[in-house]
Amino acid sequence: MAGLDKILDSIKAESDNSVADKIKEANDRAEKIKKEAEASVADECKDIEDKGRKSAEDTLSRAESAAALLKRKAILSEKQAIIAEVFDDAEQKLISLPDAQYIDTITKIAVKNALPEEGTIIFSAADKKRLPASFEADLNSKLKGGRLKVSDETIDAAGGFILSYGGIEQNCTFKALIDASREKLTDKVSKVLFDKTEA
Repeated sequence: MAGLDKILDSIKAESDNSVADKIKEANDRAEKIKKEAEASVADECKDIEDKGRKSAEDTLSRAESAAALLKRKAILSEKQAIIAEVFDDAEQKLISLPDAQYIDTITKIAVKNALPEEGTIIFSAADKKRLPASFEADLNSKLKGGRLKVSDETIDAAGGFILSYGGIEQNCTFKALIDASREKLTDKVSKVLFDKTEA
């Protein structure tokens, strides 16, 4: 029986060693899988964190750009409104000139724009009332060739006049003259109004 016990003990020892080896191998493999999983999770977490940070930075950058654009648009819109007000004020100041200055101003505009031929000058009803009786003769004495007759017709305009030569009209109302000069003058007005405040 002693021999059988030895054989059984030997088999048990081998079995125990084999089981222990298998358990160690399984534990080693499990540990390796665990470390790989932890590394993979860490990489994925870092990747998600990096993507999240980049997305947040991109969103913030876009929001800042949009805010800056809105600010620039608001400032530009306000500047344009101020410049438009300056031109409107200029027109109102011309219209509100005392009669003598007003007549002098429209005479100069007429002389500058008149053609060397026969034509008519058409005013609004309000402006016709401001004209002195000698206006037509005074104006024609200053023209270099050509002649203008004050028309019986009237126009709907706040100030200024229209020159008419056989169906061809030249708009010399204050609004038309200011609008024609607006593009050229806007930069100058802008510099006067805003250059010092932005320095």
